[in-house]
Amino acid sequence: MKIKPKRTFITQGANSFLRKSFVFLTCFLLASTVSIYAQNKTVSGKVTDALSEPLIGVSVKIQGTTNGTITDIDGMYSLSVKQGDALEFSYVGMKTQLIKVTSQSTINVILADDARVLTETVVIGYGTSKKADLTGSIGSVNSDAIMKQPALNAVQSVQGKISGVNIISNDSPGSTPTVIIRGMGTTLGGRNPLYIVDGFPVDDIKNINSSDIVSMDVLKDASSASIYGVRAANGVILVTTKKGKTGSAKIGVESYVGMKTVLNKVKMANASQYIEYFNQNQDLLKSYAKEADKKNFYNLAPASEQANNTDWYDELLRTGVFTNNVVSLSGGSEAVDYYLSYNYYDESGILDNQNFQRTTIRNNNVYKFFNDRLKFSQNLNLSFSTDRPKPYGAFNEAYRQSPLVGPKFPNGRWGTSSVDKASGIAGLEGTNMGKLNSIGNPLFNIDNSAQKSKTLSVQGGFEGEFKVTDFLKVNSRFGATKFYYKDRQFENKENAWLAVNPTKTSADYQASKAANPGKNNWASNSLRLEELETFRWVWEAFATFNKDFDKHHVEAVVGTSREKSGIGNNSVFKVYDVPEKSQYWSIGKASGAYAMDVEREYDYTPRALASYFARVQYNYDNKYYLSGTVRRDGSSTFKSNEDYWGTFPSIGLGWTISKESFMQDITVLNYLKLRGTWGKLGNQDVPLNVNQIYTSTGSANYNYVFGPSQSLVYGAAFGSPVMPLSWEVTREWGVGFDFSLLDDRLTGNFDYYNKLNTNTILKVKPVQNTWYEKEFYAHGAKVENAGFEVGLGWSDKLANGLIYEISANYSYNKNEVKNVTPTYDGDTGGSLSDGQITKRLREGEPVYAWWLLEADGVWQTQAEIDDPNNAKLGTPKVGHLRYKDQNGDGMIDDRDKVYMGSYLPTSNYGIHVGLGYKSFDFSIDGYGVAGNKIYNGLKHGRIDGGENITYETYKNRWTGAGSTNEHPGANRDSYSSSYFLESGAFFRINNITLGYTLNDLVFSGSKLRFYVTAQNPFMFTGYSGFSPEISGYSTDTQVPVGDPSRTAGIELTAYPTTRNFIFGLNLQF
Repeated sequence: MKIKPKRTFITQGANSFLRKSFVFLTCFLLASTVSIYAQNKTVSGKVTDALSEPLIGVSVKIQGTTNGTITDIDGMYSLSVKQGDALEFSYVGMKTQLIKVTSQSTINVILADDARVLTETVVIGYGTSKKADLTGSIGSVNSDAIMKQPALNAVQSVQGKISGVNIISNDSPGSTPTVIIRGMGTTLGGRNPLYIVDGFPVDDIKNINSSDIVSMDVLKDASSASIYGVRAANGVILVTTKKGKTGSAKIGVESYVGMKTVLNKVKMANASQYIEYFNQNQDLLKSYAKEADKKNFYNLAPASEQANNTDWYDELLRTGVFTNNVVSLSGGSEAVDYYLSYNYYDESGILDNQNFQRTTIRNNNVYKFFNDRLKFSQNLNLSFSTDRPKPYGAFNEAYRQSPLVGPKFPNGRWGTSSVDKASGIAGLEGTNMGKLNSIGNPLFNIDNSAQKSKTLSVQGGFEGEFKVTDFLKVNSRFGATKFYYKDRQFENKENAWLAVNPTKTSADYQASKAANPGKNNWASNSLRLEELETFRWVWEAFATFNKDFDKHHVEAVVGTSREKSGIGNNSVFKVYDVPEKSQYWSIGKASGAYAMDVEREYDYTPRALASYFARVQYNYDNKYYLSGTVRRDGSSTFKSNEDYWGTFPSIGLGWTISKESFMQDITVLNYLKLRGTWGKLGNQDVPLNVNQIYTSTGSANYNYVFGPSQSLVYGAAFGSPVMPLSWEVTREWGVGFDFSLLDDRLTGNFDYYNKLNTNTILKVKPVQNTWYEKEFYAHGAKVENAGFEVGLGWSDKLANGLIYEISANYSYNKNEVKNVTPTYDGDTGGSLSDGQITKRLREGEPVYAWWLLEADGVWQTQAEIDDPNNAKLGTPKVGHLRYKDQNGDGMIDDRDKVYMGSYLPTSNYGIHVGLGYKSFDFSIDGYGVAGNKIYNGLKHGRIDGGENITYETYKNRWTGAGSTNEHPGANRDSYSSSYFLESGAFFRINNITLGYTLNDLVFSGSKLRFYVTAQNPFMFTGYSGFSPEISGYSTDTQVPVGDPSRTAGIELTAYPTTRNFIFGLNLQF
């Protein structure tokens, strides 16, 4: 039989223990689960701002944990919590709130503005940082400020909002403002800051839709900018574009239409005033003429007998119209965030048939894997533009042309400056007519100018980010930019000839053409074609460490970068006799009867940059801060120099003194931080030919010795030395502090800085006692910029719900040349008809300061002129200006020219006032500069009496002995002097906006905002020209200008400042 095993005590005991343990564990787990469900609960609610508008993307998390969520499009959130947890609500620009969870299941929160942290998170090189953690000087503008000041180029929206940033506007359609940060240390074309868009460098941001921008952060000092090394001497502007956010799809629509007119139209003399001025000029000249020559002078008949009284500005100018339309789509999921926008801008300028159009498409995507541990992002910006510019010289011609000349003759032919000297009647058509002046017809030049340029800009990049641990991540990205420019200028040469020969016919021109075969000056037309292709690619890889060790916080970045850029093609050709319709404007359509002119043709001029960089940021208890940066750059621009590698370090210190225990009793003080920085920067943005010599082609010319073979190479011009050039180097130190008072309602900052450029590259002329004959590039000067910046702001909310803010900023900068190499002549000519020297580079003066004769009254009588004790220039006449004999040698020449100030302002400032009440918003912004001088080149050119003058010149002129000792008479000399130099100071209200917002219009969370904006409605200035805001040079083709000093600060053909009125709407749903 089968024997059953006997149960022993041990076996029975073990089974009993297991059963009891299982029952106990089961009961414990059930009890724990019940307890957990009893303690955990779901809390939900809505987060709004002070105006009860929902806040999207507010971080809601349990304090001390990573458990949390963000609010949706309606400001709603939901989170599982335990009773006793503390919920932390945080949002950029708002005060963080902590709310303890008790028995409530609904927690609605109203977040208040925090003025001190209005831009709490700012973008820095290769990362972001809290505003409170910064040791350097950074200014920021967010998308709200950009939206309230609509502009084609977002840089324009920064004007007046950041201290130390001087933005010089240019209101020409499609133009780019000039930006100068903390003064100008270079004298060549590379004086604009470095632009970084989503991590990638670009030449400028004129091809980016302003509505795509989230923020613009300006790195003003060396401590913040040194991570960009050899490219950062002029400051850095970091642009961050919009990305999608997890949640349902959102659609945005922006549309506005505007009108523009000239802000300040100069009042010119009318016909009767012009005739009086002209006749006085002729009478004076006749009195000095020899008897045989007196017959050459004549008087004009009274205005009542003249055929015309033309106001050329009324004829030339018109009301410009511009429109802007933007549509965007954004959203996201756990796998991908997306943003897509389309923008079309169309502007007709203030000149007839002047037009600019731009289409921009942007797509930003972020692909997420492994719970966001791995991300791939892709940015793409496409921009197409078509520009039909008109010659800005038309403004000059409208200023100078006589009111007695009509736009057209009665027969429809273009009017010319003709005059019948016998009768004194001007502006008539006839075979025996003389010339009243040599000025062209501005309306004809506008009509005959047929120019069309097109651009294509492609900017894109890919970036991968892998989060190795919670405190370490690595990034690698590659970006590229391709820019194409094609310009066609068509000229009807026959029409141009007929316009200045009103008595001739087309048959006359064709007869001359037939009589001069092969001579292109008799071609029917000409076509000038210019093509430009530029490129840039960048690869970067870097790792970021970010970790807290108790009260110690350390963040570090280390990486490498490779970049290549340059001109792929640049050519200019001119052909003749092509079909007139613009679709046939090509080289292949030329008749072939005339040889093609090649003005310029070269390709592939690259510039390469290899870099290594690192930055460490440390703070203890958010109280003591230390940051250090170093970048090592190797630039091919200076490859002729044996040492073309440079190291650019910086260091920054900070102390939040308000957190010290001894400061806690000062209740009025909420925040006070002291900062100090030092750093070294570089500038490689100089003309590509700085290391080239001047060459010639013949063996009879001088030669140059190259290499160890000592062989002679034909083509080197005598006296054009090859200098071992390197980058310009800037060393900067600064101190500052930030503060907030009275519950953060009053905020402010102060900075003092000193920048010294020790390697300034100049295009110099050799002095006469050297062997050199040609201009060349060399390290010729040291330039210092020193100054201070201050900003103040007040914001508050009244009991009736009115929210208001008032802010102002001011900056002072002293630009001074500290040293000039003595073997170089730093004098340079202005862009004036006489080509006279108007500026110079001298120690102790600003860069290219005005250097002019000092006007010292007016010659009142011939006896004064004949007095041998009075120093004279040339052969003066009564009514001419007198000039001061500065050195007392009894003569007037260039040695009597003296320093007369600079076109660079010493001060710039801005104001802002903002109001919000219920659904209304109102803002007003102003901007101004002071301490600069502008040369009125328009007024300078009025010499011979045949050209028109301003009403002011007519009214104030010298009319006889004792009438005035300040203003010359109807006849004057042509010398450049202080008489034409005027204060460039101005204050302009550059933006007034009133808006009204409708919330939850169609869907919950949707909003529609209507607004009206006035841009530049008022300007206060003593300058007598169109506008004192003159950049000095512009380049629409992105080719650096080698010598901007020649035109800087001189008004001749500058585009006038315009007054704009805009009506628009923003829709989000």
